Amino acid sequence: MSAVRHYRIVLAGLLLAAGLACATVARAGDLLRLYGEENVGAAGGQFLRVPVGARAVALGKAYSALANDGSAPFWNPAGINHTPGRHNFFFSHSEYAAGIDLEHLAWHTRRQNFAFALSMGVLRSGDIERTDEFHQEGTGQYFNANQFFAGLTVSRAMTDRFSVGVTGKYYQENLDEYQLKSVLFDVGIMYFLGLGDTRVGFSARNFGGDLRPGGTPPTLSDGYVPGTEFQSFAAPTEGIFGAARTWELGREIGFLTTADFSHPSDAKESFRMGGELGLRRMLFLRAGYETSRVEGGFSAGFGLQLVRKQMNLRIDYAYSDMGAFGTIHYFSIDLSPLHKRRDPDAWRRRDR
Repeated sequence: MSAVRHYRIVLAGLLLAAGLACATVARAGDLLRLYGEENVGAAGGQFLRVPVGARAVALGKAYSALANDGSAPFWNPAGINHTPGRHNFFFSHSEYAAGIDLEHLAWHTRRQNFAFALSMGVLRSGDIERTDEFHQEGTGQYFNANQFFAGLTVSRAMTDRFSVGVTGKYYQENLDEYQLKSVLFDVGIMYFLGLGDTRVGFSARNFGGDLRPGGTPPTLSDGYVPGTEFQSFAAPTEGIFGAARTWELGREIGFLTTADFSHPSDAKESFRMGGELGLRRMLFLRAGYETSRVEGGFSAGFGLQLVRKQMNLRIDYAYSDMGAFGTIHYFSIDLSPLHKRRDPDAWRRRDR
């Protein structure tokens, strides 16, 4: 069988698998809404949609086939089988508008064909002044809003080309006396086609139960206690399919291209694309674009990779144009102790 025919058969099979996975993880009642615009903005838990990692952001969020670092649990659970070292630590920080801070942490380890990861994310709003019906400009009292999730990821390399992964995570949102909770799941696959390092990936994110509100509302100044019957919200489910490849332009220069198609449950579909120029496997220049943005959509950044005494360290920065919300800055650190026979750039050059 020729390489081209092999490529077409595998690609067609993965497209079919992605479609079947979308149908399986979505409830029957949600399928009609997925293909229309009447559900735009209807899902809660939007913190789960915030992109993680400066490298992924700089590449336009086209990361489902490329997730091979510490941010893999957030993008494609199958990717934790393709990181440079047996162990990995990842930290990401970003600052949004209105003083909102976001941090993400992940740690994972790999044992033979299995890999395991622990991950978490936190959003903090800072202090918000309380108002009531008699103090519209503020009462002098403050509260805050925060969101949190923690997840466990398990991935298995089925063959030297094909890996699968699943993440289970607990999500909670707090706003003063109110909480929003749910248990959600991500699934992913990653496959190397055998043409250089060309690979394709699919992930279905944030499916499971609805987000269930709860809490006790404060008593109003006239003694009236509001009702406590809450309406549940759908989770921000998303299906993503993508492909990536590195092109060797010289002995010390490589150019990586990546593209994703995203199909969320509460927004329009988007096409994401990005490119990364690698110089001497130390300096990486990146740019990307996402088509679904009403404003903005462009992102860019750079990364520095250092390998010293069996330690692989990568420091990344990215900025993303958010239109009226200004520019968002992202910083991340990816640290991997290396096995003496493990090459941190093997994934770039392997010909599977």
